[in-house]
Amino acid sequence: MEDTAFQVEKLRYLFQSNSQPENAIRMVQYMKGHFSFLGIKSTLRRKLQREWWQGQNIQSESELQSLLSVLWSQDKREFQYVGLDLGKRYKNYFTPNSIPFIQKLIETKSWWDTVDAIASHFSGNVVFNNPESGKVMDEWIDHENMWIRRTALLHQLNFKNNTDSDRLFYFCEKRMHEKDFFIRKAIGWALRQYSYINAKKVIHFIRDNESSLSTLSKTEALKALKREGMI
Repeated sequence: MEDTAFQVEKLRYLFQSNSQPENAIRMVQYMKGHFSFLGIKSTLRRKLQREWWQGQNIQSESELQSLLSVLWSQDKREFQYVGLDLGKRYKNYFTPNSIPFIQKLIETKSWWDTVDAIASHFSGNVVFNNPESGKVMDEWIDHENMWIRRTALLHQLNFKNNTDSDRLFYFCEKRMHEKDFFIRKAIGWALRQYSYINAKKVIHFIRDNESSLSTLSKTEALKALKREGMI
């Protein structure tokens, strides 16, 4: 892979040549003013990404981390989205040794649009392939940083039949007293995802914790089951 800084500079030129200031204003508003944008919508961004990435490859964990670090340092949000797409594509390079790096990504420029993908694809992939790494999630569920706690709640989103339901329900119990919107939403999302696998367990958990779970968590958790007429 060519020099990372030069590589990202080429992407910057491509993106700046296709910036859309009017779109950027709306994107900034949608993200509550947390980030600045070039105004490139996802369909065009991915087209430009493919053009930029053509013929290139990542061959090691260190190369992946190096490229993601540079992308994360850029001031326009589109660069972090490129990092997410590359991280998903090469996620099998992430190992338990990647956990500190992944944590840094979560804690840097944190918002749901990056954290959720990192949780389910980066952290989740490490734990899925290395179940012993679940112990890290057991620590993260009590972390002082809300986005780290949210990551712990969401890391099993793609596990399907391999979901550790005991850990899932334990994490939800630990955090269901929180008033933070993003935590309450994550609890509901995690439970809803597992309801596709074991509806009875999710219904039983919600009934047992009816008075402790927030309305938001319960509503999110039961969406799929209500849509299917199961409750």
